[in-house]
Amino acid sequence: MDELRHVVGKKADEFICDCSNWGKYDLPEKVAGADVTEALSFQCSMLYKHWRFRLKEQHFRNKSIAYAMNSRPNTIDVDKWTWLVCEYWNGEKQKRISKVNTENKIKQTETPANGARSITRIFHDLINAPPTQPTQELDESLEPHETQQDPMYITLFEKTKKHKGSGWEPDAEKDYEALKRLHEKEVEKHGEYTLSVKDAYMEVFKQKSRYVKGLGPGARPPKNFRVEGESNEARVSLSLEIQKLKDDAASREASLSSEIETLKASNDELKTSNEELIASNDELKATVSIINEAIKREKKLRDDMMKMFE
Repeated sequence: MDELRHVVGKKADEFICDCSNWGKYDLPEKVAGADVTEALSFQCSMLYKHWRFRLKEQHFRNKSIAYAMNSRPNTIDVDKWTWLVCEYWNGEKQKRISKVNTENKIKQTETPANGARSITRIFHDLINAPPTQPTQELDESLEPHETQQDPMYITLFEKTKKHKGSGWEPDAEKDYEALKRLHEKEVEKHGEYTLSVKDAYMEVFKQKSRYVKGLGPGARPPKNFRVEGESNEARVSLSLEIQKLKDDAASREASLSSEIETLKASNDELKTSNEELIASNDELKATVSIINEAIKREKKLRDDMMKMFE
């Protein structure tokens, strides 16, 4: 239990209490479309990573290796601490990852407005909050006014992104307006909103494969996720590109085959011409040889005649 307190941090007792409740009650397999077991496992892994991050901030960042080794917490084994400091934190791979994470953090244009409360806790409180009764304003007709209640995904986004006092940040306000437009589109099409919080966020924010923007750690899109409205267009575009590549490859193959045949014919002509040159060269050699023999015989005859007149 002490090890769990070290990992979780200051609110360990509250976390332990929640864990005990998990064991008392039969949890459903899915809540709001999310797998419960997967979500709990992911949350526990995040707690471990945060604990390790706190250790790094306290004992390693901007400090020497010697200081980090000498400041080992008593709750951590020497061998594990040595690996963590010397091989993991001080490794080149982890340094690169840390640098990229820091740069990405600086680039963020939206800051959370939910304070110490997690998005999951706010979501839970909103779901379990008692319904608000519409207030009847007094006017001449004394008729009740209908109140339009925003869907959960708009309310949750406002609770987690709109700062008290300073209000909306520019990019957060744009996302808020996009969610409102999505709500209007849903009401116009179906007469009511039909999207869950996760589906609405994935529709508006064009999620990456590893996380769902705006829902905190643990909320991940389904496997083989594709954004509705873009999937067909992307598949058609990809099919056209593949077909174009196939056509280009076939055209290049035909052109290459034609060039190969031309080269073969040219090579055959060169081979024939070379054979003819060789034959002509052999004939020339034979003619030169005959002429040389005639010259030798004529020279010998001349020499013999000179000797007769001496």
